[in-house]
Amino acid sequence: MRFRLKRLLTTLANRDESEGALGRHSLMLLSLVVMLWALPLGHAIAGSGTRFPVLLGIVVISAVFVNIHQGWVFVVTLVIGLGSVMGIAYAEYAGSNPVRIVSEILGLSVLAFTTFVMFNSLLQSECVSSDTIVGGICVYLLVGLCFAMVYILLIELEPGSMLRDGEPIARLVSDPSAHATVLLYFSFVTLTTLGFGDVSPYGDMAEMFAVSEALVGQLYLAVFVARLVALYVMQDRMIQR
Repeated sequence: MRFRLKRLLTTLANRDESEGALGRHSLMLLSLVVMLWALPLGHAIAGSGTRFPVLLGIVVISAVFVNIHQGWVFVVTLVIGLGSVMGIAYAEYAGSNPVRIVSEILGLSVLAFTTFVMFNSLLQSECVSSDTIVGGICVYLLVGLCFAMVYILLIELEPGSMLRDGEPIARLVSDPSAHATVLLYFSFVTLTTLGFGDVSPYGDMAEMFAVSEALVGQLYLAVFVARLVALYVMQDRMIQR
């Protein structure tokens, strides 16, 4: 059983690091950075709008593209990713909340799996390269986005679970992206353990997710830096020989 699991992880890593890996991971990084900046800038320039669903769709498509060499796994992520994107588009058009929730769950599953694949590649890597750095940054940003998606789902399923200045955060019909911008901000503030306090979780589930995110953020940085140092030392010794 352990051998099969190890072989599976190695196969996932080898396929992820196959031809064009740097390009796929760079596209993933670009889509994440664009989302982070386009959400607030879009509101400042154009006011309310459906910018979050559009940007989320782009990120999900980029995540599917990362898995393009994963064989049957790619087919599964492609089907789920397309289902998520089409569901989000339909939910915005028809105003269907159940479809939106299901679509966001599908999108979250694609993003979470892609995070796992890229993190596994980092652990399996045997040298420090540009792709290692880009992939490591992608994983960190994907973790923040995944937790933001969890908070977005929480306020849909358990209204009042997230507060801003003491007031519940909710999805507004007039601006369907405002809540996502706030929760994305909260997610990365929590991930980096800055903790400004203007946005806070309320309730057991929300609080435990926030604590978990803070722990994941700190542990990931420790593992990532330690892995880079170990790989660099190993490379240096091989060169000296």
